Amino acid sequence: MISAPGVGSGLDVSSIVEQLMSIERRPLNRLESDKQDFEARLSAFGQLKSALSTFQSALDDLKTLDAFEVYKAESSDETAFTATADSTAATGSNDIQVVSLAESHKMGSVAIPDTGTTTLGGAGDQMTITVDGASFSVDGGGMTLSELRDAINDAPDNVGVSATIISENSSSHRLVLTSTETGDANAMGLYFTGSLGTDLGLSDINVPGQLDSELLIDGIYTVTRSGNTIDDAIAGVTLNLLAETTTSAKLAVSRDTESVTESVQSFVDAKNALKTTFDSLSGEGKDLEADSTLRSIENQIQGVFNTNPSGLTGSFAHLSEIGVSFQRDGTLALDSDDLEAAIASDFSGMAELFAHDDQGYLFRVDALIDGFVQTDGLIDTREDGLNSRIDVTDQRISDMEYRLELREQRLRDQFTALDTLMGQLQGTSDFLSQQLAALPTITSRK
Repeated sequence: MISAPGVGSGLDVSSIVEQLMSIERRPLNRLESDKQDFEARLSAFGQLKSALSTFQSALDDLKTLDAFEVYKAESSDETAFTATADSTAATGSNDIQVVSLAESHKMGSVAIPDTGTTTLGGAGDQMTITVDGASFSVDGGGMTLSELRDAINDAPDNVGVSATIISENSSSHRLVLTSTETGDANAMGLYFTGSLGTDLGLSDINVPGQLDSELLIDGIYTVTRSGNTIDDAIAGVTLNLLAETTTSAKLAVSRDTESVTESVQSFVDAKNALKTTFDSLSGEGKDLEADSTLRSIENQIQGVFNTNPSGLTGSFAHLSEIGVSFQRDGTLALDSDDLEAAIASDFSGMAELFAHDDQGYLFRVDALIDGFVQTDGLIDTREDGLNSRIDVTDQRISDMEYRLELREQRLRDQFTALDTLMGQLQGTSDFLSQQLAALPTITSRK
């Protein structure tokens, strides 16, 4: 019995089967190539969706009229106060004097000779601290100064009090309590039982009733607040108080044209980046070269820019009039001087060109892209279709691989049987040849 293919007959069974199977595998190779193509297109749609989302994000500061209401607030003395403005601000100026800054209420104890030996009060004595109507208690009787400090700071229901120890010298240590929030509303109240309060002798370091910040606006209006960040004194403006002054400083609020220009430049850059993505996916030999969806998306976006808005009340009708223009290669360019001139001459008209509700260029582009990138949108539908085709192809590949395994085994069995038969026939042939050679030679007589 021949145990290895080809040993008996010289027949190269493995090579024959491999060559036959390479022919049998051609349909499988085509399926695997199809799957790679589907996966490449799926990846390309992922890149497209990401590029569209990035472009859409660049429209955030320009796609609504409210987004154009960008203001800057400047202080003529930033050592006294700084300021910021939001979209509800109005252009103008005010004189601001910081009469006083808001402070946290502080209380200090009498001098205690040490922090870790001398005990305060008696067993069971309590200390209750109240801040803005809320309170918590500490069983501080019999504790040292360090223990009492830690008990206050670690209290799970602490309502906003920080305790620390100030050491004046080796025999004079004082417990200092500080409200963690500023202003008179957050002043502390103390209540004791036993002798703990007497031993501590806590007294005010600064005086309740004088803890709020105070502003004098335009020399007439007095504003007091509990903190040093004030966002409700001047509409749309947040003041950050830094130092008390004896004279006023100027607060100026104006349109932030620099930010608007930066936003328009970001839009131009993002649009050009999107075109680069379109070109990289649709060029010759690229993954979406012949894909109608990509061409449709690109054409629809370009169609928005090719369609002028109607019904605007401003003095502009074309992006080129405010410095944004298409170049011969399809990219956008920004002339910042033209944009700044448009902002200066008709800010509302410029903003309306971008963001008019229903007609603004970017308002329409943003709504269009929503339909492409949203869940169950156009791109999701194409991705779902490709994923479905990949799943079907995977199943076909799996089925075909199973059939090919069976086919290969049958071929090996058949050629192995042939090899065995040929080996047996070769053995028989050799035996007969030996027998014939052993027969006596018959000499003929004359």
